[in-house]
This record gives sequence, C-alpha cells and structure tokens, in this order.
Amino acid sequence: MAIEQFSRAESASDFGRLNNLNLLELSDSNEAPKRPVDVVSNSPAKAEALALDFSVPVFPGEGKPVTEPAEVERKLPNKYEKTVAGQLEEMNDEAKFTVHTRDAFLRDADRFPPVRDDNEGRTTYTMELIGFSDREIPDGEAIAEPYKRLVNITVPDTAASLKDCKFEFQDREKISQRELNDLVARAQKRQAQLSESADDTHKLSNPSNISFFTHGIRTAAASSDLYALSLQLTNGHSVVNVDWKSVPPSEEKGFNLVQAYRDERSRAAESYPRFEKLIDDTIRAVGAERTDMIAFSHGAMFDTRYLQHRKDSGAALLNHVIFSHPDVPNRIMPQPGQDGAIVPESRLYSSVSNRTHVIGSTADMAMAGAAQNDAEADGVPRWKAMLQPNEAYWRIGNGAQISRNLVEGCGGTYVVETQKGEKKDAMCHFINMAGIAELMNTPQVLRISQKR
Repeated sequence: MAIEQFSRAESASDFGRLNNLNLLELSDSNEAPKRPVDVVSNSPAKAEALALDFSVPVFPGEGKPVTEPAEVERKLPNKYEKTVAGQLEEMNDEAKFTVHTRDAFLRDADRFPPVRDDNEGRTTYTMELIGFSDREIPDGEAIAEPYKRLVNITVPDTAASLKDCKFEFQDREKISQRELNDLVARAQKRQAQLSESADDTHKLSNPSNISFFTHGIRTAAASSDLYALSLQLTNGHSVVNVDWKSVPPSEEKGFNLVQAYRDERSRAAESYPRFEKLIDDTIRAVGAERTDMIAFSHGAMFDTRYLQHRKDSGAALLNHVIFSHPDVPNRIMPQPGQDGAIVPESRLYSSVSNRTHVIGSTADMAMAGAAQNDAEADGVPRWKAMLQPNEAYWRIGNGAQISRNLVEGCGGTYVVETQKGEKKDAMCHFINMAGIAELMNTPQVLRISQKR
C-alpha cells in the first residue's frame, strides 16, 4: 500500500466525476449491514479559536445490506454468526493476515489455551474483547458501561485472511471500570512479552500501546466488535471498542436513508457525552503516550468531539490519531491565513496527538454524497451541487489542501486509498485495516504523489 500524499489538482477531477452520482437514492434492506458509510456536519470555525460547531445536519450514505453466503448447509450455532459472516464476506484484502497476526492470536493463550484439531487441520483460539457501550443505556442516563466478551476463532492451517476463519461470539458481560483497567494492563503486559520474544519481523512498534476504535453509523454491536477484533489481529495492538448506540439497517424503522442518517447523527451526539469520562479514565490508566485512537467514517467526528475536550482540558498528548475515510468537514478545521499558513496554536489534532494520519480517497462516493448534502443544506440546488462541487464542502479525507495542512501540521501521513483484491467496495468506503496496521508499525515519511 502506497503511503503518499494527494496533490490538489489531481483530486479535483475525480471528485467532479463522482458528484454525478445520486447517493440519496441508494436502496436499503432488512439484511445485516455491511461496513458503515456515513457523513457528518459542516460549520465554519475561526482558526484562532477553533470552536467546533457539531449541530448542522448531514448526509446519510451508510450501511449497504450484507449479502449472505450463497449456501448455508448447517444451522447457525449462535445469534451473532449471520452478522459476522456477512461482514467477513464483504471484506477485501484488507482482511489479509499480517506479520503481527500470529502473535495477536496468542494474546490470551496463557488464560485460554488454544485447541488443536489435527484431523481437521485447524486451531481454535479464544480471545477476550473489551470496550464500552451505551446500547442498553436508557434515554437520559449519563454514562456508558464497560464490557468484555469472549470470542472463539477457528483458524484453518491454510488460512491467509480473516475471511478464512470462523468467529463465534459469546454474549457481552458488563464489568466495572476497575476490571476493564486490569484487563487493559494485562493486555499491555502480554503484548510486550510476545513482542519481546518475537523475531525482528514480528516485533511491534510500541508494544505497550492500546488502541481505541470508534465505528461509523448504522453498525450493529457484533459488527463493531468484529471490526475492533480485526484491527487487533492485523495491527497487533489490543483494541478498546468505543461502541456508541448506532442502529443497523436490520433494526431501522422504514427505508428512508435520509431520515436514518438524521437519526444516527442525533444518536451519536447523544451518545458522545456518556463516553467522555470512561475514555478519560481508561487513557489515564493506559498512559496517554501509549494510546492510539482509530476512527472510521462518522467515528472520526465522534473522536473529534472527544479530542476537542482533551485540547480544552490541556490533557497530555496521545501517541497516534488515525482517521480512515473521516467524515469530518473541512470547514470546521482551522483555515490558512492570507499567507497560506495556519496558526500552530489553532490546530486541533496537533494539540492533542504526536501524529495524526488520514486515509482517504477522492473516489469515496459516501464523502461525495456528504458534500452534495451539505451544499443543498446551504440552499444550493441539487443539480448544481452534483455538477459543480465546491471544495468548501469536502471532507478531510477527500485530498484537499486542508488534508495536507492537517497531516503536515502534526507529523502525520496522508494515505491515498487504493482498492485491490477480489472484493471491491462499491462505495470505496471501508476501514482499511491493512493501511492502519502499516501506519502504526512502520516509520512514515510524508511525501507528495505526482500520480493517481
């Protein structure tokens, strides 16, 4: 995967072509969801203050229905398998094993010994997921709850991808903040032990680091846990899942995508305050310098709210912030002055992290739809929004100048998304676990790409 930076001229032509697509007329289904596709609001922000306004409505281009495997010859063993199998089916080569996958499977092997089946040529590993969720919190309640969850992963000897494995999730179990902190500390210690005994190829960068993952809109609980676990199995670092109260397409009432997105955006805004203290307390236990934050799509806007809180409170710098196809409007970012420079004190991400990385693409139709929606919200006729896109409405993942300002301002990297492998995402809007693994474990050099 190329680690490159887009030029402004290159991105403009692709963006204009993609705006001919009418994303508001996407069909929906009651099937389990695919990877989420979402977008968020835009509002101007003064560079000197960077007071972010998250109240403006946005575009819903999320959650394509999952296609079930063609044939199911046996009864599904538990209520989560259909959702998980559907998500795995829709992954492309982002799900391939990495040099860190082998040791990642062994993280909990000291507590849950792997079970070997020589006759079938496979090994079953048991891992314990950890996270926070507010899915069961009644309206009006102020705090989310920590949880843990066991998952059995059966890995054939010939497996080369997470898609080749079988994942069997058990029910979530509510735990205390103290138990969560103990599990996180144990994961840090275990990762360091495995990395220390590994050869140079398999060693982790920053083996004591813990990641926090925030999903996008229209995502089921089992899906969010699978994403978090998949990140862990590809980049090697334990993941705390920030599972906000999102509703998958199978649970939505009606088939209006516009209304579905509005509901999800409102739900995310309601969920955010419930997580602030939990994330604060857990990062304090982990250590800010050993914390990485990873967010996909609308999860990046969710995290931006949290990072604004850290900036306002003068919290210690985090290690990495990684946004994959971030649904964060350019206009809420600090804008360059007449000299083209941005006042360093006004930068949000460089004020809260040592490095901020962006994975994005001008070919992301969800982000193109978001730009159209924002333009319409400002009174621009739909035909004009589609045919004459305005860079002011782009997201930071679309490759505009603001994206380069963002990553250059805090030692990060802009990754040009490429879609390879046998499985193509029609929206070009996916987490890119392979890209995240590379960003976390490989020294990066920011450079400008002269070709698409």
